Amino acid sequence: MRRLLLTLGLACSLALGAAGAAVAETIGGEQLAKRGVQVNPGPGAKPFPEIWAETWILVDATNGTVLAAKNSHDRRPPASTLKTLTALTVLQELTLDQTYVAKRKDTLISGARAGLIAGKRYTIEDLLYGMFLRSGNDAAQALARAPGSIKSTVGRMNEVARQLQANDTTAKNPTGLDHKRQLSSSYDLALIARAGLARPDFATFVRTKTYRFPGGGGSTYTIYNQNRLLMGGFKGAIGVKTGFTSNAGRTFVGAATRKGTTLIFVGMGIHDGSDSAAKKALRWGFKNLGKVTPVGVMVGPIAPAADDAALLDTPTGASDEALANAGLGIPPAQDSMAPLWFWLIIALAVCTLALGWISKRRQENRGSGVHQAPRAKRQYRPYQPL
Repeated sequence: MRRLLLTLGLACSLALGAAGAAVAETIGGEQLAKRGVQVNPGPGAKPFPEIWAETWILVDATNGTVLAAKNSHDRRPPASTLKTLTALTVLQELTLDQTYVAKRKDTLISGARAGLIAGKRYTIEDLLYGMFLRSGNDAAQALARAPGSIKSTVGRMNEVARQLQANDTTAKNPTGLDHKRQLSSSYDLALIARAGLARPDFATFVRTKTYRFPGGGGSTYTIYNQNRLLMGGFKGAIGVKTGFTSNAGRTFVGAATRKGTTLIFVGMGIHDGSDSAAKKALRWGFKNLGKVTPVGVMVGPIAPAADDAALLDTPTGASDEALANAGLGIPPAQDSMAPLWFWLIIALAVCTLALGWISKRRQENRGSGVHQAPRAKRQYRPYQPL
């Protein structure tokens, strides 16, 4: 009986260990779990420039490969780069011509604002431009309220993150303002940006330089994009989003397209100018395409549940041709299967039940007077290798 228990225990340990090891696998590839700068230069490749940031990643969004990275799964406050997830979420639920009447509490939020006026009606399109160009927290909060409530939208944001396999990301508000449990990673923000850029509407918002935003009394005023990579005329720049808070420091998601290839750079905890860091990484990326071995990949979204089948759908009315012209396209969903933690729980439950059953049988045998003959005591012998 003891041997059976030991055998079963060993089998359970091996099963649980294998399941635990599978769970611990790094999303995007094991090299992304290593500390420090990760780059695999081939013949003729230039050294990667020094980027002053706590974590960053450079991605070829067209084919989904990671060209270089530094601590890309480190979880840090995302600041306003989280608004990319806000946009990706509300674009699934709202049409651009829907309207929303601004509330007073929208206008009182701290930080950057687009200039919402309480009681004034705005289109969802207005609010998206206000959120992306001015990084307006008032516009982000209004967008989150428009489908129902901020709480439900934040819940959906986390669902979208899970479906994208952005597992480092936890959203607590739609603005990116500091919250002690609101975190993301450069890898996740690249995943979100890549999914967003596959949508023509999202791609249009992030690359727009100016917009006439509704003001008081039927007037409008010009708001300008704060992305210096885009506004400074960097060749091929197409957005995406800036960010800054005292806790997060500088965060940045930047992208550019040249000769049919789109590269995305994400930096968090940047100690240099955000646009300067992005320029160095993107220039190196375009010059060294085909000269480096990828250090990882951008994973595709998991298959959504039946109730969420439309969560990562294309926008209403967007044709396949329009998506192709957007330049990216979300990778095909993987096969629908239970997550690894589910099998870990099942293995643990089976082992617990089996051990409990064996223990019960042993107690029953003792109670019925059935006794095993005592084993002869073995003389100890030290281990001697063959």
